[in-house]
Amino acid sequence: MSRAPTSIQPPDAGHTAHRFFVIQELLGTPELARFYTDLLINSPTTVTAVRERQGFSKSTAYKYANTLAELGIAEELDRYEDGSSLWRAEPVSGNWTDETTIELGPVLIAVYGATSVDDDLDLFIDRHGKAALAPAVMATLEYLTGETTRRGVAADLGVPAVEAIAVTQVIERIIAVVKASDPTLDDVTFRVDVHDRAIEQAPYQRADA
Repeated sequence: MSRAPTSIQPPDAGHTAHRFFVIQELLGTPELARFYTDLLINSPTTVTAVRERQGFSKSTAYKYANTLAELGIAEELDRYEDGSSLWRAEPVSGNWTDETTIELGPVLIAVYGATSVDDDLDLFIDRHGKAALAPAVMATLEYLTGETTRRGVAADLGVPAVEAIAVTQVIERIIAVVKASDPTLDDVTFRVDVHDRAIEQAPYQRADA
């Protein structure tokens, strides 16, 4: 991956460069990506609520909220809940082109964020490198849309079947929770159901679910 994300809007060098910087910042800081994901899927919500769901300290949570505001993908609203300000995050997405094109969006950001709390994702990265997660997400989407099997994912990724099964199970839980907040998946229809019990084990939860 050596080129900046390509805008899906009319060409605008400044806009594209900004999204490149934002996505790089999120993918490079898993805990920030995890905070962003929780804020996004539960918007509007309070920093306190995100902090409690994700286990951040008060200072870290507000630091991340302010960082997202500085990046231009979250804002503090003039509305309150239980005495705390409500915040809202916006989805960020783009295309990254190298030998292949990878569509970057909230789901991919959420998966990278979950590496800070999920042992299976952490083990997968330890064995295959951080860059291997993006193809794993794409392969899991293909599995959920009925285009391949879990063993087919293993063959595509070049990893043992047991590892492919473990990583796709984690990723599909995240996709099931985050999909509604990812505009890049608006036109995607899943043919494989993710069981409610599996979703309950996801590192992200919708407060209104």
